[in-house]
Amino acid sequence: MNIIEKSTLIKQGKLGSTELCEDSLGRIAANDQDGLKLNSVSEINPNWYFEARALDGNPDKAEVKSPLYGIPVLLKDNIDVKGLHTTAGSFALSDLIADKDSFLAGKLKEAGAVILGKTNLSEFAYWMSEEGMPSGYSSLSGQVVHPYNPEYDPSGSSSGSAVAVAAGFVDVSIGTETDGSLMSPAISNSIVSIKPTVGLVSRSGILPISNIQDTAGPMARNVTDCAALLQVIAGKDPDDPATWNCHTDDYLSYLKNDLKGKRIGVFTAKELKCDEEYLRKLKEIIVTAQGECVDIYYENTYFDEMIPLTYEFKNGINSYLAQHNSSCRSLDDIIGFNNRHAERCLKHGQSLLIASNNTSGFLKEKEYLKKRAELREQAYTHLDKVIDDNHLDCLVTVCGHAPTNLAAISGNCSMVIPARKPDEEKYDPLSFYMLGKAYKEGELINLAYVLEQALKIDARPSWLKQ
Repeated sequence: MNIIEKSTLIKQGKLGSTELCEDSLGRIAANDQDGLKLNSVSEINPNWYFEARALDGNPDKAEVKSPLYGIPVLLKDNIDVKGLHTTAGSFALSDLIADKDSFLAGKLKEAGAVILGKTNLSEFAYWMSEEGMPSGYSSLSGQVVHPYNPEYDPSGSSSGSAVAVAAGFVDVSIGTETDGSLMSPAISNSIVSIKPTVGLVSRSGILPISNIQDTAGPMARNVTDCAALLQVIAGKDPDDPATWNCHTDDYLSYLKNDLKGKRIGVFTAKELKCDEEYLRKLKEIIVTAQGECVDIYYENTYFDEMIPLTYEFKNGINSYLAQHNSSCRSLDDIIGFNNRHAERCLKHGQSLLIASNNTSGFLKEKEYLKKRAELREQAYTHLDKVIDDNHLDCLVTVCGHAPTNLAAISGNCSMVIPARKPDEEKYDPLSFYMLGKAYKEGELINLAYVLEQALKIDARPSWLKQ
């Protein structure tokens, strides 16, 4: 049953939001801190019961149009929710409690969703260290564990959000991405995710890395739930200029099981290991759905974004902390705190924090502007121009590690869905990875839905099925 069907039952009084939330909390209690000890959830909203009970008791609930009414959602712990911590997994920010909702959290509450709590992540959304820090690790909460096999890499940085969905704690969650932090854990944990176009979903009240590349996005076990969640969180925010010209759409209308008239670029790349069997299967599904395949080959899909991200992180984190109540008021304070608590905070170093702090953080520096302009041109040439020159609706490949860099630096949308049932004895994830132009999420949802309906994969861990 998808979340739209569950929400409909809640509005009809045949299912309770309170009941759904209790079921989620029971699963979390059984296998997050106990049982399998997946460690995906960092905090539970202490007011969930009263919020869910109010939704159940709403006399006008049958008239509510939202597809998320009464549905429990978990948010990555770099997104502000009033009264809950926002730590980004850092022990240095363990005293930071949001005094107001992020715009995204506000939209979820307006839609009748219940924010059940927060999820663990790779510390500072994996902008902490290049010195071997594992994905899903943070100094505050420790290691997130893969739900299929504890030896597997849960990937990151939205590790907890992905694991919580894959383990069945919730149907949907919210993660964030600067470069790969939605797509990579979704692939690793065999779930569905959309990285929206930068500016489709507000970043107000989200602890940042990059004002150019950051976005929040949905994570779910199926395409319908992912589209429904995107439908709710997309929209213009007066406090986030990136959203002022955003183009929202009826994403649920793209849940169509045909590709008639669509030209799909099926791409491979020099550095990308593609599974030939599933590449053929991908093309067969597209053609069967009346779409047209166009072969695309890339010599290179990666461009170095390190210099601009160091500037943007310092600028963004200092601005964020200045507006919040943590005892750490700047990046310099965080680095100093970590040095004073090195045994806990610096098991894997803080090289990225230091590299960022060593920049001026001013976004007018010649070095910064030159590199960001170069990246913008490279992304256009390798993504938008390829789509336009070949008259494509979108691009797709099959991979175990997505080439996320092009969508990241262009700000364009991307999406993943699992391509096969995961192997619980050998770590070998495989997903379909899709790329589109700005605000073309609907095209990706359409293709993803066709692939999902053709393959009908039950990607849940075996213990969850039992």
